Amino acid sequence: MDIPERLRNALFGSIIDGLPYFCLERWQSLHENTASIVLSESGVHPLSLLELEEYGVDIHSIHRQEIGYGWTRGSPELRERIAELYGGAAEAEDIVVTNGSAEANFITILATISRGDTVVVDVPNYMQVPGLLKWIEAKTIYLWREPPHWKFPVGKAVELIERYRPRAIFVTDPNNPTGSYMSRGELRELADAANRAGTLLVFDEVYWGSERGEAKDSVVQIVEEGNAVSISGLSKVYGLPGLRVGWVAVKSERIVERLLGVKDYTSIAPSILSDYIASKILSWSNVEKLRRRAKELVERNIEILKKELSNRGGIMEIYWPSAGAFIWAKIPWTLDSLKLAYELFTKYRVLVNPGECFELKGYLRMGIGQKPELFGKSIKFVLSSIEEIQKHYNEG
Repeated sequence: MDIPERLRNALFGSIIDGLPYFCLERWQSLHENTASIVLSESGVHPLSLLELEEYGVDIHSIHRQEIGYGWTRGSPELRERIAELYGGAAEAEDIVVTNGSAEANFITILATISRGDTVVVDVPNYMQVPGLLKWIEAKTIYLWREPPHWKFPVGKAVELIERYRPRAIFVTDPNNPTGSYMSRGELRELADAANRAGTLLVFDEVYWGSERGEAKDSVVQIVEEGNAVSISGLSKVYGLPGLRVGWVAVKSERIVERLLGVKDYTSIAPSILSDYIASKILSWSNVEKLRRRAKELVERNIEILKKELSNRGGIMEIYWPSAGAFIWAKIPWTLDSLKLAYELFTKYRVLVNPGECFELKGYLRMGIGQKPELFGKSIKFVLSSIEEIQKHYNEG
């Protein structure tokens, strides 16, 4: 099945000179509302408004909330709650609340990187950052993770920092799409090299709190003051993507002021309703409950998936995640994962993400954050559909 040229252009072309289409988001946006089974999401099943009451949010109190602009940088209450996540390493004035972590990534790049700056980027990743860096004409060096463990190559990163003294290094940790994350020792080794070179560490930590093993530290808990940026939000681990609440945490007044200056050109302020709900739900006891909920959903779904795969040899090679609510799977019988994903959608109304959107052919990323009763039905159908496609490939 051929991919329409119009779709290829929408995924791999340019919006304007220098700014490529964001393949992953375009792929999902074009298909997610008409798919019958959506396994393209990387977060856990979202909470309902009624479920928020289980976490101490008085829904009726929202009725009295005036629908004004609110605080440009986020309300003091919300910023204090977010700062608490960093265990004393950040304070309320170090937090800028954004409309999702995507806006946090956007304003951070524009506030910290200039044309011609050398930067190192951890790949594969969400791939928003590489697109934006290309647009502003930064000199980008890719630092590739490799199978089978997809660990962040700290030694290679240190070599690049010492050789090029880059303005910044961008890391997705825990990593999307591989689910790997750095140990405290690895993070400290990277931080030491970055401190010596004056390299800013920018970490997308939106999956922080979903670790299946040892809990990870945030980069701002390890790195010297002002030399680290943590980007995170409530969409993935906390099951609140519709609030569109993200943030940047950085202990640098200069960077905070630049972030706010850029934000004046984007969303101005977070939604006052989202700010209000987030500030009420982000007590530490709720944070622990929501993180536990995310981990339990993932563990139950991994058990379901392993059982389903036990009688389906050769269909895919899964790299089981150490964090996150998704799997990264190699398809051993084809490199054209875009064609496979497109056929899954057009023939079976199944949406998964092709490796081409992470610049790695022959892979799929599939979400495992649904409610288990739904995931069990979904994954059985998806795997059966892939088997049918594989059979036709083999016959061809």
